[in-house]
Amino acid sequence: MRTPHKLVLRTVVTVAVLLAFSTGLRAAEPAAPGIGRKDINVLVLVYDPILKTKGDLKLHEYMHWSDPYKLTLQLVDDLRDVSHGYVNYHVVEMLEFDGYPTKRNGFTYDEEGFLGVLKDPKTAVSGTTGFQRMFEQFGLEAKIKEKDIGEIWLWGSPWFDWDELHWKVPGDKIPYPTDNPWFYRPYDIPDVGKTIWIMGFSYERGEGEALEDFCHRIESVMSLTVGKGVWDPKDRDNPWGGFTRIDRDFPGESEVGSCHEAPNSSGGYDWDNKKEVWTYADDWLTYPHLPRKKKLLDCDSGGWKGIVGHHMWFMKHIPHAPGVTDGFYNNWWRYIADYDEAIRSLPPPGATFEKAKIAMYAEE
Repeated sequence: MRTPHKLVLRTVVTVAVLLAFSTGLRAAEPAAPGIGRKDINVLVLVYDPILKTKGDLKLHEYMHWSDPYKLTLQLVDDLRDVSHGYVNYHVVEMLEFDGYPTKRNGFTYDEEGFLGVLKDPKTAVSGTTGFQRMFEQFGLEAKIKEKDIGEIWLWGSPWFDWDELHWKVPGDKIPYPTDNPWFYRPYDIPDVGKTIWIMGFSYERGEGEALEDFCHRIESVMSLTVGKGVWDPKDRDNPWGGFTRIDRDFPGESEVGSCHEAPNSSGGYDWDNKKEVWTYADDWLTYPHLPRKKKLLDCDSGGWKGIVGHHMWFMKHIPHAPGVTDGFYNNWWRYIADYDEAIRSLPPPGATFEKAKIAMYAEE
């Protein structure tokens, strides 16, 4: 099951089309008045091995899974839409690798072994993807510097063993200490002198699941900035905590909710609930002005039905106004998509910027 892989990178017509669309041939929507626009260069790395024993089909083709190129295009459009024109991704390079990621312990699947895992998941080898190895294999640090890359988007299969999101800040110095390791997830990403996001997508799934990765990213970075290291919906005085309230926990006083729960959800992933609840969710469209006007809404009238519908609705409600309130930008997308500049130009009040003692570091 263990075999070295040659670095085989494929360039296909689809990649050229993707690059063209994401670098300006398609007209970008103007940002909402006063919030500006952030352009972000992205490197997309697709692990899509050609299966020699299956008619030379790519893994995603053989399994009849989603097309990672089409999903990348969709995400670029979706993030521009939900951020009200602020976030503008540009795919400046796409690498398609005929092979499998190497785990931090050095293990790499071969075709026979991985197809065996697809048939019987109990045969999967434990361990997380090694980002240090990935950076060395693909020369990512040099590419980051050469092309001013701010994010790396990974596409792959289940059992490629990466997380939904990872981010590395210089020196692992986060604004506020936290006791939640999931807020900051650097694993073994090399320090390149600026914040790097690595989004971990799966082409087994679809648009909704990829958007969910971004929703969890929002939860992480907002907890470490506006949340001051804490995510506590009971703390109504903290805007991030208040934003995430749901009716189940605060009857008649719900707000927007979280990635997994809409205002009326009875549990996780319950985005199709038709129970009507009173919610202040739409107040957040005008933050920091919160008129405190409740609306009686369900998944249909509220507009959050289904995984794609909910995640788009959730992200569109992220505050996005110009200006500053209580030492934080009113446009929270600045923290989500332009973290380094946001904390440099407006250091969060009381921030200590100490190395994260509790975080999702990869196993030694």
